[in-house]
Amino acid sequence: MSQLAVVPGKPSAAEHLQSGAKILTLELDILGEPACLDLKVTDGPARLADIAPLSRTISTKLALATLNRLSSRGQRVPCRKGCSACCNYLVPLSVPEAFRIAEELSAMPAIESRTLVQSSLDTSRIILDRSPEYFEMREPAEANNGIRSEQLGNWYAGLGIACPFLSDGLCLTYEQRPIACREHVVTNSAVSCDAASKDEPNVVRMPVSVLECLGQLTAELEQSDVEAIMLPLALPWAQENVERSRRTWPAVMVVERFVQILQATAAPCSPVPQP
Repeated sequence: MSQLAVVPGKPSAAEHLQSGAKILTLELDILGEPACLDLKVTDGPARLADIAPLSRTISTKLALATLNRLSSRGQRVPCRKGCSACCNYLVPLSVPEAFRIAEELSAMPAIESRTLVQSSLDTSRIILDRSPEYFEMREPAEANNGIRSEQLGNWYAGLGIACPFLSDGLCLTYEQRPIACREHVVTNSAVSCDAASKDEPNVVRMPVSVLECLGQLTAELEQSDVEAIMLPLALPWAQENVERSRRTWPAVMVVERFVQILQATAAPCSPVPQP
C-alpha cells in the first residue's frame, strides 16, 4: 500500500527523489492569511481507509491554524482536549473514516478493543431500537443540510446518549477522533454546546470542511452518492460493506484529486472583527 502523509517541513529535491514520493502542495486561506501544507504520497494503491489519517492531519492542522488566528485577535476558544461538552451530538463519519475506525478498534489491545467495541454496539442497539421511520444507517448527500438531517440531529439529542468512546469526560480515541469533531470550534462558552443549554454555540466557520470534501472524493471514486455514517453505527456498517473496503485506486491520483476538491471548495474567510 502507498504511504500518505503531511510533510512537517519542505523536503529537499534529493529527499524527494530518493524516497520516490510525490509532493503535492495544498494552499488555503485561514481567516485572511495563507496557509500551505505539503503532502507526501508514495506510488502504489490506496484504499478508502488509507485516506482517513491524511484527512485527519489536514483537518487538525487547519483547525489549529484557525484557533491560533482567533486567539491572536483576542477571541476566546474553549475547545481543547478534555472538553466533552459537544460529545452528545450526532457525529457523522465519511466512508473512509468508518472503515478506518473499524480497523483501528480491531488493532487495539484486546481488553481496550473489547470495551470500545461493546460500548459502540450497545449504543447502536439503543439507536436502532428507538430509530424514527425516516432513519437510515447512512444519510444521502441531499439530506446533509436538509430538514431530515436536522430532524435526525434533534431526535438523537433527545436520546441523551454520550459518545460510545467517551469515558469519565475523556475521549478514549482522541487521536483517532472523527473529522467532524476536529472541525467543531466555538468562540463562546463550552456550556453553549450542551444540548440543554439555552445559548446557541457560536460555531466558527472552518476555511474548508475536510469532512465534506472527503465525502465528495469518495463519491467520485466509487461513482456513488455522498454518504454520512453515524459514529456509533460505524462498526456494523463497516461489516456490511467489507467488499467496498478492499477496493483500491492509485494513491497519487486520489490525493491529487483530494487537493483539487479542497482548494475548489475553500472560500476566503472574512476577517474576524477586532474585539
